[in-house]
Amino acid sequence: MKFLQLFPFYEEYVRDFYARNPGAETLPYAVQNARLQADGFGIVHMFARYLAPLGFETEIAFTECEPVQKQWLAEHGGSLARPDDWRHEIAARQVNAAKPDILYLTEPVAYDRRFLDRLTHRPRLVLAWKAAAIPAGTDWRGIDVILSNFSPMLAQARSLGAKETEFLIPGFPETLVDELPREDKAWDVSFLGSISSEHPTRNGYLDRFAQSAEAHRPGFELGYFLRTAEPAIVPPAIAACNRGARWGEDMHRILKNSRIALNIGIDLAKEETGNMRMLEATGLGTFLLTEHRANIRNYFEPGVECETFASSGELEEKVRYYLAQADEREAIARRGQARCRRDFPMSRSVRQLADLIRRHLG
Repeated sequence: MKFLQLFPFYEEYVRDFYARNPGAETLPYAVQNARLQADGFGIVHMFARYLAPLGFETEIAFTECEPVQKQWLAEHGGSLARPDDWRHEIAARQVNAAKPDILYLTEPVAYDRRFLDRLTHRPRLVLAWKAAAIPAGTDWRGIDVILSNFSPMLAQARSLGAKETEFLIPGFPETLVDELPREDKAWDVSFLGSISSEHPTRNGYLDRFAQSAEAHRPGFELGYFLRTAEPAIVPPAIAACNRGARWGEDMHRILKNSRIALNIGIDLAKEETGNMRMLEATGLGTFLLTEHRANIRNYFEPGVECETFASSGELEEKVRYYLAQADEREAIARRGQARCRRDFPMSRSVRQLADLIRRHLG
């Protein structure tokens, strides 16, 4: 069976990647595509990279990456009917050319029914992942199954037209930690992610911690590595600590080289946790300090495989404690990594996805 995944990138990541890889935009499509895959941005969602051993013919298209997409178009002798709509036009041509049995939409808001209606090839199964806010007007008719690890998302999906829903947790690639260089811990506390209007709880915690006494202790290394698509909402204390977004391999190196990886999820998940930073941090062997949510034990056991906080005071207290108790901190990090490798490896996630696909195809 042929599996095609449409995978989005932030524009900031695209600029960063080509700045780090000068001349890459002139390379053949297959070479650029392979280098983008190897850089590992969003790797816990990159199912097309890991499904092939299970009997799938896989392909991945990076729909928002203009250099690689326009290289594909050039190699296929095409021209654009609407240059301002190159993202959707090229992606639709890729689907029609590949003729996949399964189409996997990693971003089904920008690629909802209006995109699917442009296709001349109808895949046997259309899957999509979503675990973030859904703008008004999103139309999921034509999507066979919405996947998510947040129950509020699954509850909403059918009302938007999706035929069915399935719970799925993406996975951490088991080999990633060994692919990164061995480096000393450089950061006492790091946070990598976005500041946006979708994350008011996160914004509040990061702001208060940036102002805390602990963050201003001499020698304390605090690294916020933030994407700030809405600069007007970023408080001054956060802005002062922001060292800029990091992507792909750079992001993974920072996580691995942190004594404490701080995590605060998205508000729409309500009382649930399960964002991918949890798997990335623990999978890389870093101590995870995450906001307490009701289902945390579905992922990691607090005090054993991670640690949690429920207030800014508790966050500051636990940072202070676990920086002082290095042996205890690293023992928890090792147990967290073992749990991640046992329960949330990519190999398990792709097996579950393959079973799901076969079940829905009958």
